[in-house]
This record gives sequence, C-alpha cells and structure tokens, in this order.
Amino acid sequence: MAMKDELKTVLLLCPQRMLEDHQVLESLHIVKNAKGTTFINKELDATELKVNYDQLPKPARELLQQFSKANINATIGQVKQRYTIKRAGIAYEPFYRNAMLRELHGTLETLKPFAILSKWFHKVKTEKGNYRTGPCVFSVYKPQLQFEVVKEPAGLELRTTIVLNNQAYPLQEFTRFHFLLESRNEYYLLAYKDFQTLEWLEQQKPSQYSKDPQGLAREILGKLEEDYPVNRNELFEQKAIDVAPVNRVMLSELSNAFLMLTPQWLYDGFLIEGPFKESVEFNRHGEVYRINRNKEAETQFTQLLESMHPLFSKQMNGYFYLAFAEAQKKQWFLKAYHKLLELNIELTGMDMLQHFRYSQHKPETLMNVLREEEHFLIMEVKVSFGDEAIPLEELQKILLAGQRTIMLKDGSFGILDDEWLQQFGAIFKHGKLNKKEMKVSKWMAFGEQRNGETVQALKPVLADGWRQRWVKWQEPDSTLYPVPAAVNATLRPYQQKGFEWMQLLAEAGAGACLADDMGLGKTLQTICFLAHQLQVNPEAVHIIIAPSSLIYNWQSELLKFAPGISTWVYHGSDRDISTLQNAQSQVVITSYGTIRSDIDHLGNKQFGVVVLDESHNIKNPAAQITKAVARLQCASRIALSGTPVMNNTFDLYAQLDFLLPGIFGSREFFKREYADPIDRFHDEGKIQGLQKLTAPFILRRTKNQVAKDLPEKTEIVMWCEMGTAQKALYDSIRDNIRSSLFLNIQSEGLNKSKLAVLQGMLKLRQLCNSPLLLPSEDRTCTDAVKTEMLMDELSNNLKDQKVLVFSQFTSMLDLLAEACREKGINFFHFDGSTPPAKRAEMVEAFQTEGNTTNVFLISLKAGNAGLNLTAASYVFLVDPWWNTAVQQQAIDRTHRIGQTKNIFAYKMICKDTIEEKIIQLQQRKKQLAEDLVSEDEGFVKALTEDDIQFLFS
Repeated sequence: MAMKDELKTVLLLCPQRMLEDHQVLESLHIVKNAKGTTFINKELDATELKVNYDQLPKPARELLQQFSKANINATIGQVKQRYTIKRAGIAYEPFYRNAMLRELHGTLETLKPFAILSKWFHKVKTEKGNYRTGPCVFSVYKPQLQFEVVKEPAGLELRTTIVLNNQAYPLQEFTRFHFLLESRNEYYLLAYKDFQTLEWLEQQKPSQYSKDPQGLAREILGKLEEDYPVNRNELFEQKAIDVAPVNRVMLSELSNAFLMLTPQWLYDGFLIEGPFKESVEFNRHGEVYRINRNKEAETQFTQLLESMHPLFSKQMNGYFYLAFAEAQKKQWFLKAYHKLLELNIELTGMDMLQHFRYSQHKPETLMNVLREEEHFLIMEVKVSFGDEAIPLEELQKILLAGQRTIMLKDGSFGILDDEWLQQFGAIFKHGKLNKKEMKVSKWMAFGEQRNGETVQALKPVLADGWRQRWVKWQEPDSTLYPVPAAVNATLRPYQQKGFEWMQLLAEAGAGACLADDMGLGKTLQTICFLAHQLQVNPEAVHIIIAPSSLIYNWQSELLKFAPGISTWVYHGSDRDISTLQNAQSQVVITSYGTIRSDIDHLGNKQFGVVVLDESHNIKNPAAQITKAVARLQCASRIALSGTPVMNNTFDLYAQLDFLLPGIFGSREFFKREYADPIDRFHDEGKIQGLQKLTAPFILRRTKNQVAKDLPEKTEIVMWCEMGTAQKALYDSIRDNIRSSLFLNIQSEGLNKSKLAVLQGMLKLRQLCNSPLLLPSEDRTCTDAVKTEMLMDELSNNLKDQKVLVFSQFTSMLDLLAEACREKGINFFHFDGSTPPAKRAEMVEAFQTEGNTTNVFLISLKAGNAGLNLTAASYVFLVDPWWNTAVQQQAIDRTHRIGQTKNIFAYKMICKDTIEEKIIQLQQRKKQLAEDLVSEDEGFVKALTEDDIQFLFS
C-alpha cells in the first residue's frame, strides 16, 4: 500500500538573508512520502497564515505577516524614503542597512513571546557553501552581555561573555547573525543596544590596546562601563585611598529606650561602617576609588568602645547600646563623652537625642586680641555655660563635627544657639588653638565689619580711618578717590565703586576678586586701579596674567584707556627673561603658561600688583600653575572672573587663598566644612556662612543691577521640531539609555551612576544637534533640524546682520562650517586649537566696519570670556548648557559696554527632548548657584532619581 503524503508546517528562520533580501522568516511545508522528504518554502501572506497558522493568536499572525514579501517591500520603501541622504558625499548604504536591521529586530522582539506556540526550522549556510535545513528553537531567554579583561602572554585581552538564565558562556560558543545568537540550534535575540555594542567592538579592535592599558581603559572599557559590567580583574590602576581612618561615633536612640553608639570611620571623607572588608569601592565624579580599610585601626577603635562599659563585650551587632538609665548611672555618658573627645574621636548625632536634658544656661563668650602675626590674629578666648568654662579644643571638635550641643559636667547638654553660631561659629571653626589662645585669620574681621555684626574683639584690626572710608564707600553717591589723571575714560557710577573697592582693600592689605557680569568693564576698573597705584608709587612694576588669547586684548585696552602707562608683552617662544629683568615697563602682560614655565625667574622679582584675569585658571590648588602663581611676590593681588565658581564650590579655594592667604585654612578643612556640604547637600547654612566670609572680597554686579543704559537684550527660545527620522532615532536611543541607566541605578545606587547619567545626557544632547555627532554604529539618519533652521536664518532673514554662533562641540562647529560653505555663507571660525594671534586677527576683522563676513562660529569654552564682539546683534546658542552663567558669558560677547544695538539671543532647543527638560530643571535648581557667587555647573550633582526619571522620559 502506498504511503500517503505527511505534511508538517513550521516557521523557517533564514538568518543569513537578514541583509540580502530581508526575508528572515518564511513558512516551511515539510512533505514526507515514500520518495523521501521535500521542503517547500511558502510566503507568510494572509492566505498561508489563515490556512496553516489559524491556531495562533491574532497578534502573532499579524506579526508574522510583517515578513511577507509585500510587507517587507513596503518597509523597504518607507525606510528608503525616511533615510534618504540629502547631503552630498555621505554614503547612503550604512544608514539604510542599520534602519532595516532595527525594523527587523523590533518585529522579532515583539514576536518572541509567541515563539513557543510554533515549531521552528532554520536554514543556514555551512562552511562548504551549501545550505542545511533542520529544526531549531527560538528561545525566550534574554541574553545579556558582560565583559572581562584577562592578562595573556601577548598582553591584555577583552573577553565577551553571554549570560543566559544566570549561566555565563563565552561569545565564541555562539554563531552571531547580527543581533541573533545561535548555539546548538537554539537562537537568542540580543537587545539592539547589545548588538550595536558588539558591532562597535569589532570596529574598534580592542586587541590593538593589548600593550596599552591606559588606552584600553580610556577608549574601550570606559565606554563599555557606561552600560555593562566589566571585570577588570585588578589589572588597572585605581585611585587607592591608603590613609589612617578618622574614628567617629554616631549617637542615636534605639526603640526610644536605649542609647546606641555606632562606630564609623572616615577615610579621606568616605564614610564607612559595618562589618570589616579588606577594601570598599566608591565612585566619585566618575572615578573609581578603592578604600583600603585598616583592620588594625578599626579593630582597636571597636575594642576601645567595647572596653567603655561591661555590657558592651556581649554585644556583637556592630554597634553598642545601653538602657537610658544605665547610660546615666554614675555619669557614665558624661565620662564617656569627654573621654572620646580627648581621644580625638568625632561625635555626631547628639542633636537628635531626645531623652537627655539640656542646660538652662546660655553660652557666654569673652574674646581679646593679644597681637597680630602677619595675616593672623592671636586671641585670648573663654566660653562658659554658667560657672563652667568649656575647654576650647572640646568646643572646636564639637563644632567641626557639625554638632551644636556640648555635654556639661552635670550631665546636661549646653546648646550653642543660632545667635552664638552666627557670631562666633566660623571664628572657632577656622581658628588654631593653643591652650587658651586662638590663632584666627585677620580677614575674618572684614566679614564681621561688612555684615554689621562686628565682634568687639575684632574692631582694632581695622583702623578707624579705614572703617570710616569703608562705611562711606557703601553710600551710593559718595566718591572716595578721583579717577587717575592717566585714565582717558568717564567711569559709570558702578565702575567708580569697583575701582574704589579695589583700592580700599589694597590699603587694608587684602586682595580682591572682581566678579562682575561679562561686559561691565572689569578691565577698565582694573586699569583705573593700576593707574592709581602708579600715582602712589611710580617705580612699581605691575603684572597682568591672562589666558594667551586675551594678552593682546589687555595691551589694546591699556593703550586705549591709559596710553601714558608703558606696557610690555612677555610671551612667546622668543621671550628673553633677561630683558624682563631690565625692562622699564610699568605693566607686564603675560600668560598662565608662561608663568608656569618661568616661575623660577619671575618668583624672584618684586611686583606691585598681580592681576589674574579669568582667575578660575588657578581653581585647582594642586595644579602647577596655581603653585607657580602663589610664588609671585607682590604688594596687592586682584582676581578677575565672571565665573569664579565654574564646576563646584571648591573652585573658590585656590583663588581666594591666593588673594587672602590663610582665609580658608587647609584644603581638607575647606572641602569638609564648605565644599562637600554645599555641592552634595546644598546646605543653606554653609552657603550663608561662606557668603558671609567671602562677601567683602568678592564684588559681583549684574547688568540688571547697574547697567540700565545698556540697550535691551532679548533672549528667545527657538523651538526646533525634529523630523520623523531624527525623532525616531532620538526616541530609540533615549529608551535604550533609560532602561540601562535605571538598571544601573538599582544595582549600583544613584551616586555611582552619576557619570552614566552625564554620559547619557551628553549623547542625547549631541543627537539633538546632529546624528553625525554620534558614532557611526548609532546613526540611522543624518537629518539635523538645527542645522537646517540655522542655515535658513543665516541665508534668508539675517544675511545682512552680524551673527555669533556658539556650540559646546567643536565637531558641531565643523558641521556648521561645512553647511555654510554649501550655502555660500562667509564665516570666521575658531575653537580652542586656534592660535591667539589668529583669534585676535579674526575678531578685529569682524569688528571692522564694512567687513562683509557676518557669521562667527565660536566654541563655547574658547569664546566665552574676554572677547569684545559688539559688531554682532544676533547670537545663536546651538546647544544651550545647564551652566547658564557660561551661556550668559557667550551672549555677553556682544551685549557689553559699547554696544548701541538691541541684542537678540536665540537658544536653539529641540522640542520634547532632554534639552527642553534641562531648561525646566534649570529653573527648579537655579537658587543654589545664585546664593553663592555664580551659577554652578554642578547641575548633575544635584539631580535626584526623580529628576533623572524626568530627564529621560
């Protein structure tokens, strides 16, 4: 009897056709009879699905139909139309290829949950070139990537591992068809981001860095670690912290019945508690720190606490506790408290204790200046509660630990109230103690004088005549000093005040930081001060130190406003130090780089005034330039900066320490007392304390306050609506970043994820500018709405107007330059790599009346300070930054003294993107920066998890 045909219908996966004709899925009819087995391929059209796949749910059938020839061809047409490349010279194929892969991936990913409802076969090409057809499985498991660096004889090797159902397998065990992985006839679908990562790795060739650990970490691992776990196997240098721990006890109450003492350790500011581990890793500002814990020191401290009460030896929970009654028996708590302080052990948490009583006495403070020593006062001090005098070292330790209560001999707590802290807190924290004497920076007397809360003991520091002039200076219509005869300028009232302020502080021996808004004439005010100093001492030689791009600007301004003052530029490879020693010039102008190189010679010369322009160049106290500048010998010091705080509060330390030696104490003290509480926790009390301390020495006026005669400045948001292709790419990349970012936050915590947040934001901001700023593997289109809108404005509406165009990304400026060439628009263009002389030449040409080059493309960082570009009346910020102070500096290249036209500043913002959300968050978080000195680029540090959710939504 003849065998009847036996028919079985399965889904046929053809992974190697993914880019050939995109027919990845077909229907396969397997016919078995006496003659053998026959395979017949069928298209997944409506008829085939109705006849042979009717048992599948409707959503599954609809997804399968996407693989029919008609639907594949329709998708091809849509992709070609969407991603057609209009710009000449750009290859079309990669964008089309990536777009089709993304479309196929999306459909397969949606289909994956239904995969178990059907039988699967696959058809793959063998090594011999023929095709093999056989059964397979389309797995529902989600593969995940992780990486490991190992050391081999040939050097470092990066290994990729696939994790499936918590089991790890080398990538080499799989055959990869783009985003499909196959092993033992089972297929796994990579996340599209993971597929792109593997493609990127193949292009980058990590093996080229096998002998270059720094290059591998920088170029490969750093980027991988944004999204994936990477086991470095301790083959790379970490910033190891090997310091002795600062012992600390956290006091708290347990169950409203017990006093609890928790041992803690501070390793260079990193707080650690709990069971001992050899090392603990922290991520600070994106860098990995390994805290090597000191077991011996921690054990000694724990044993010390354990020895303080018999009950403690039986407690093994990592903390120690006593019933309230037991803690107070025989004044145990009082004795333990004093013993811990005597041993330099920090105490914290006392303010939160509810059970222990407080003293009825208020603190009484007596202070008397015994003598002056250079920049310091030596004072006799006594603080008491009732009849009990408080040891000064004990009081200082309590204050430095952030506490405001001190235990008295009767077991009660003395309270250092707000009034006492406001008047004396900073003095005690900053002071250096020696028995009953305290050494305090004399600059603190200025702060008390400025705020009208003068401590009686500090009054003699400032001479009566000086204090009278200081009070008179604060009267709005008073004039203390006439403009020097050598200056050919009429000063505005606020400029007169700025010049007089510098002179007043110089008379008192103090330095001054003039932090006016850009464009308000800091240069002119400084020239007036220098001219006044030359009137007093014509033999003095003053030095101005500026970024190299501004050296000739200073020379030009001095020639303009004070032509009688002789100047000399000491800069360039042909400079001669012997000529400087013998120079007769009254003002020497040089650069930070020159000072760093020649400080061994310049440090031996006595100057009258040292002026630091753009003083944030010395914000890093450990930098060679900061150390070099500190070696300069001079009578007076001036710092000029529109943004003395650029990144964080610590930026102030080196600048103010240069102006007022010793004002902040040690770096560690300033960091712990001010910088960390302000930057990490936005501590309002610390902000006010720092402002009180520095206010006399930092003068900041905004245009709104003082320059009412400036023409109007109009700031406009230019909303840019992305096209379909650019928006689709944005949404896809944003979703990938968001999903990986919040997984990272869940596993690593918010603090360790801040670098990933910053990198994710950067990538989306680049995409808002142009997809061409992204790595090639991420691009599916080149549509750039900002370029199109800007070129339209420059070609049509503003072709006869002078325009400044700023971008943070030099590569974006390069794209805009190319677009200008295509449109026939003449332009100037400079960034950080442009030589100073060339910059000056372009600025002068742009400013010259009749010059027809109307567009100036400028790097935000290279062009945000010192330039005078008043010929322009339009400014475009292509990629607004969260540091609005930097944005304002860019706008102020044209909106400054000497401008006669109305200014229009356009912030180009892509609608419904991270740029719009950054603007909204700027408004929410604006107050902190304004409360200090200037707006703070530490925006990312202040983000909460809710903020991050909002940004990436």
